Amino acid sequence: MAFPRALLLSALLGSAALTTAAPVASTCQPELRQWGQLTFNDTALSLGDDGDFVIGGANPINFAVAICSYDNYGKYEVQGQGYLVNATDATQCLTASALDEENASFSFQPCTYNGGDISATQAFAYYSDYDGGNTLPGYFNGENSKAVNSTQPPLYTLKSQYNRLTFDGTLGKLLVDYTPNLTTVPATSLALPLGNLPVTAPAPTDDPALNCASHLIGQLNFNNQTSSSNQYNGPLNARWEADASTSDKFVFEQCDYSPAGIKAEGDVVYGRLRPSTELLHSKFQCYALEGAGLGPWIMGLQLQTCGYATADAQEAATSNLDVIQYNTSDNSIHWVTFLNGTQVSEYSAYTQLDYDSEYGVTQHVWDELGIGYIQLSPDNANLTKYPPGKVSFVPEHRSS
Repeated sequence: MAFPRALLLSALLGSAALTTAAPVASTCQPELRQWGQLTFNDTALSLGDDGDFVIGGANPINFAVAICSYDNYGKYEVQGQGYLVNATDATQCLTASALDEENASFSFQPCTYNGGDISATQAFAYYSDYDGGNTLPGYFNGENSKAVNSTQPPLYTLKSQYNRLTFDGTLGKLLVDYTPNLTTVPATSLALPLGNLPVTAPAPTDDPALNCASHLIGQLNFNNQTSSSNQYNGPLNARWEADASTSDKFVFEQCDYSPAGIKAEGDVVYGRLRPSTELLHSKFQCYALEGAGLGPWIMGLQLQTCGYATADAQEAATSNLDVIQYNTSDNSIHWVTFLNGTQVSEYSAYTQLDYDSEYGVTQHVWDELGIGYIQLSPDNANLTKYPPGKVSFVPEHRSS
C-alpha cells in the first residue's frame, strides 16, 4: 500500500518539523507511539536464548526509533541518526558487543542518550532517497559522527551469521563487521519501521514459544489398503504423492507442545514435517492440512510458513489443535486432534482419487496421486470396507 511521502516521513520523525536546511538536534527521546519490528532480509529480529539478537526466531521484538538528528534534502532525501529502542522498555537500546572488529553481535543494553551525543556502540543511521516505501534502510554507524548518504557510507556492514536458514528457522545472529574503507552504502541494512505504524504493526504476543529441538531426516512411505485396483506400498514425494521412483526426503522435528497440554509419552512424540529441500534453500515451511476435512471432503497437504508459537492452556481448552504424532517404535505417522490436552480424534489417510471413487463422493480432486486426510466417525462403515492407508516415516539417522 502506498502512502504519501510527507505523511510517511512525518510518521517516522514524530512531532519534529520537517526541514530542508541544517541538522535538527533533539533530546534523542524515542517516539513510543510508533513502533514495529526491525527486519533483515525481510526477517524480523528476535531475542535469542543467550540475549543476542538473531534473524528470525520465536521471540520477535518491537522497536521504536529515538532520533537524535536528521536532514531533509529537496523533497524526498532523508538522513538521520539515533538509537533503536525496545518499544516496551525505553531504557534498553540495541547495542553492538564491540567496535572496530569483525563479527560483533547485538543485544539490549541500557541506553546512553548523552543529551544528543550518540554512544558509538548504539549509534544507527538511516538514509534514503525516499521512494514511498513503508521502511527506511538503517545502518550501524559506530563512532562515525557523519551522516550516512550515497557519498558517505557507514563504517560498518551488517550481515547474518549464516547464509541459509537453520533448522530453527533463523539466519543465526545479527552481526556487524568494521569496514572503514567502503566507498558505497552497503547492500545489507535493517529495515526501520515507518508508514505501517502504528495501525498494522504486529502486537506483542503472549503465546508460548514452540520449541523444536531434535530432528530426523528420512523418507515417507504410504501403504495403500483402500483400493482393490491400486495396492500401493512405497515412498511419497515432496508433494505427498504416491511415487515409486522418488528419492525425496523429509525432516521431522520433535516439538514441545506441553503449554497446550500435549506431552510426549514413551515412543510417542509430537512435531512437524518439512521438506528436506530446506537444507539447500532459504525457506522455513512446514506441511499443513488444507481444506475442511469434515463430511465427505478430504483435505490435502500444503506448505505454509512454520509457526513459532503454540496454543496456551486457555486456548487449548476451547479450540482443537491438529498436530503430527510420530511413534518411534513402528515409525507410524498420524495427524491427530487435541482438545484441552486430550486426543479427541485422528485423521484417516487416503489417496484422493481412491477416496473419491471408492467412497462414491463428489469432490474436487486436485491431485489424483496425492495423499489426503479426513476425520471419520468410528461407526463409519467405510472404515472397515476401505481401511485407510498407513503413513510411516523411516529415518536415515538421528541427531539433536
